[in-house]
Amino acid sequence: MKKQFADIAFPTAVRQVFTYQTRDDSIKPGMRVWVPLRNEFAIGMVVRVHDQKPEFETRPIERILDSEPIMNETMLKLTGWIHKFYYCSWGEAIQAALPVGLNFSSEKRLRVKKGFKGEITEEELAILKEIEEKSITLKDAEKRWRDGKGKTFFKKALQHGWISIWEEPRQKVDFRKVKHWQIKDGIEPNSILEELSEKERETKWVQAFEKLTTLDLPIPNIDLKEMDELFTNYSLNRIEKEGWIESVDLPVKGEEIYKGEFEPDKLNRLMGEQEDAFDQIRDALDSKEFKSFLLFGVTGSGKTEVYIHALKHTLEQGRGGLVLVPEIALTPQTVKRFYQIFGDQIAVLHSRLNEREKYEAWQSLKSGEKRIAIGPRSAVFAPVENLGLIVVDEEHDNSYKQHDPAPRYHARDVAIMRAHMEGAVTILGSATPGMVSVQAVKEEKHTLLHLPMRPTGTMPEVIILNMKEYKSAMRGPLTVELYEETQKALDRKEQVIFLYNRRGFASFMQCEDCGHIPESPESSTSLTYHKRKNILLDHYSGYSRRADSRCEMCGSTNLKTKGSGTQQVEEQVQELFPQARLLRMDMDTTSGRDGHQKIYDQFLSGEADILIGTQIVAKGLDFPNVTVVGVINADTELAFPSFRAGERMYQLLSQVAGRAGRAEKPGVVYVQTWKPEHPAIRYARTHDFRTFARHELHQREMLMFPPYSRMIVFQFKSPSWSKVQQVADKFCDAMRMVVGENPVMGPSPSVIEWMNGQHRWEANIKLDRKYNAAAIEKLLDTIFKKYDTIKPKGAGAVRINVDVDAVE
Repeated sequence: MKKQFADIAFPTAVRQVFTYQTRDDSIKPGMRVWVPLRNEFAIGMVVRVHDQKPEFETRPIERILDSEPIMNETMLKLTGWIHKFYYCSWGEAIQAALPVGLNFSSEKRLRVKKGFKGEITEEELAILKEIEEKSITLKDAEKRWRDGKGKTFFKKALQHGWISIWEEPRQKVDFRKVKHWQIKDGIEPNSILEELSEKERETKWVQAFEKLTTLDLPIPNIDLKEMDELFTNYSLNRIEKEGWIESVDLPVKGEEIYKGEFEPDKLNRLMGEQEDAFDQIRDALDSKEFKSFLLFGVTGSGKTEVYIHALKHTLEQGRGGLVLVPEIALTPQTVKRFYQIFGDQIAVLHSRLNEREKYEAWQSLKSGEKRIAIGPRSAVFAPVENLGLIVVDEEHDNSYKQHDPAPRYHARDVAIMRAHMEGAVTILGSATPGMVSVQAVKEEKHTLLHLPMRPTGTMPEVIILNMKEYKSAMRGPLTVELYEETQKALDRKEQVIFLYNRRGFASFMQCEDCGHIPESPESSTSLTYHKRKNILLDHYSGYSRRADSRCEMCGSTNLKTKGSGTQQVEEQVQELFPQARLLRMDMDTTSGRDGHQKIYDQFLSGEADILIGTQIVAKGLDFPNVTVVGVINADTELAFPSFRAGERMYQLLSQVAGRAGRAEKPGVVYVQTWKPEHPAIRYARTHDFRTFARHELHQREMLMFPPYSRMIVFQFKSPSWSKVQQVADKFCDAMRMVVGENPVMGPSPSVIEWMNGQHRWEANIKLDRKYNAAAIEKLLDTIFKKYDTIKPKGAGAVRINVDVDAVE
């Protein structure tokens, strides 16, 4: 038989695949295997099967772990693209694409050496017997004998080779299994009943058996007991003792996490621009070829209804759908509308599901039992069969970008690539699209669909409150005007939302007299204040200077470092409105599994009058009784040291403004700011996204920031400050030798210089947008090879992370 070879990817940072030998014709790409790797065994994924004998001696595959591929050809191709474009290992990309229960996992177990010779005590012999009989894992053994004589002997037994460590592959989770009852093989119930006397058939346990013969077994033990009072523990155990039935543990599915009313007839009719948008999407779906749309619709314009009609048409074609939403917006409220139309065809994927729930949802999609997946960024890998449509709602949201660990992918771009590979249609939806998507429309990569109006309700009035004019007219954190309007709303029994979006780690300086925030002369981003060194620093260019003692605009010495939190604002607001019932929504109050939903339900049901929160309150929440929204300090977003600060400021204001005036009651949004002239604030006041986008793109083009370049960020981490600085400097030298005219910025300390015992530095390069996955991989390979020739002594103590298309 001709030898076959398999290329295998492992979930390590090593960016190469390893070739092994196999004689098993059943092996296919997409299967997991158990193979020797260095001095141990490991689980890997077969990515290619071929007959090209490598130049080196190959080792055999020990075991094939799957009877069928768990990743299809498209998903292997997609993870291969991620491996190249985001410069991670193929195994890391595959690991990200599999649910926790199926990704690479193994455990170390102990074996007792047969026939070893050694003088041991009875107590020590008992330890060896326990290890042998119970097949104990190394982790359990270390807990079991963590001190005393047991620990001493355990250590000695390992050193002398009396016990050895053996690694075994394992699947972390499976479907939950429960006890079922079934008729035992070879039993003929009718024959047994015929042989029983009339008196015997009058006993309860025999009657229970007779009843069992009429049921569709196997049936869970708990269900049987609820079904009929005949099925008691005694009767079932008595029948089992006779050998007529047996118990078996069979897998069962967990309860659906998200449910609601299934009312498919309540499909809303599309109106005007909604119908025009859907017509174009339907034509693309009918062509069964890749096409991408940017659905630009104001908040409350009915984008979800367009998604639903598109999904319905996709299902009618016999194809599946995928809906991505920001993690923060994935609530039962979001899913409820989809469930109303599609019912049990939906599988919801969510970071707060446990491992088994994620595994069950994944399996239900792979089997074709469910045809629509809804979830945050990781759901882009959901195994939807015959995929026809991908929706990326709120496509501008930063949560679509994975930061750590690798792969540092952007779900929006992965979704577009997956749709391209599968001949599917993508809809990117947003009231405030990202500049990358806006530019892609200009370049005719996306087709623009526009929903300029709300079917119900009106766009709220936005009033800008210039903090320079209210310095002596404040009530706590609120201007007098916002305070009075809040009181009026409370008197009318209406609700109020206050947004205070604090980025606690990005301290900044601001003049209390004129409101000026120091900016970098080299990158047009705000300067971050570093208290320990008393400097202002630009994290893009490396520009720094001593912290100002006087305002560079007005000369005032009244400079303050900024940063408070929602909790402090909550306390101040409670003092201002002692009769009002308050709720706070931030990372602290929503950390529990259902924390976000509980607060939402309380506020929606009228159990609170004022909701205070970070950007969470701006995302996808619909409160008909909210008529006043207050942005307490709009400048916190602008102070963040990012070229995207203005874009994010506009998006945040637009999103939070969308919480008001969504029903019959008109809404008003008050924005407290020291910088009313800033374009993000000026254009948000009139809901003029197009003009803002033109201004923002013009600024980006002048400075060659994305979308006019492709930015790659390198992060250097080490416990040693001197080592991380040396490596960062040498790496930037290597980049400048390789990248030619492409600008290299840095290195400089990261925004958070020190975290978890690690010093952190950063550097960036801007590349032409034409760089595709192959070109990026080739360039980065060249940079790292050049760096290897000049790296300083002790460079191994520094970790280098690569973030392609970084969002900061």
